[in-house]
Amino acid sequence: MPSPPAEFLLLPGDPPSKREVLRCALHLFVRDGLCETSIRDIAQESGYTNPALYKFFESKEALALHLFERCYLRLAGAIHASLEREDFARDLDSLVEAYSRLVDENLEAVLFVNETLRQFWPRLPRAARQHSLVGDLRALIARGIESGAVARTLDVDLAVAMLLGTMGQVARMAYFDELDGPSTRRVAGMRKLFRRALMEKTR
Repeated sequence: MPSPPAEFLLLPGDPPSKREVLRCALHLFVRDGLCETSIRDIAQESGYTNPALYKFFESKEALALHLFERCYLRLAGAIHASLEREDFARDLDSLVEAYSRLVDENLEAVLFVNETLRQFWPRLPRAARQHSLVGDLRALIARGIESGAVARTLDVDLAVAMLLGTMGQVARMAYFDELDGPSTRRVAGMRKLFRRALMEKTR
């Protein structure tokens, strides 16, 4: 069965049928894959007919892009808000906490964004690309270097890749029940790991 509705899917102007279509589509896209899921599959899972789905979206591709935009804005917004742009260590800790909460609360959304980012990110409206996950993390590392918390010799791109890669794998492990308990139980360990990788050589 699909997961319970997540808050980023429940917009006030959406009729219940659209909410259910989005919820079921997200579940199927994550479970079975975007290419393997058909409009008929989504209609059957949501309990609506194909014509009912086409009332909201002209194609499966349009539905998937709409869903990606909602998921991405929720995730990117939460990450952006977690970075207060004052103290590097505190912002790094806040990033880990925010991401871990997202994994626990909206796992399918996190996975859908991770798996389809290359495909859908370039197609988002300019306004939706205002806060880039990569851009925010790159700016975080740059602020750490400027403040002296991070070594100037650190490769910023590799540091961003490490953060994104580690967090992404935590989400995948959670999906396959390979984490002992919720992701938020790993906050302390992830903080320590990232601080050691990014800040150790400055001490």
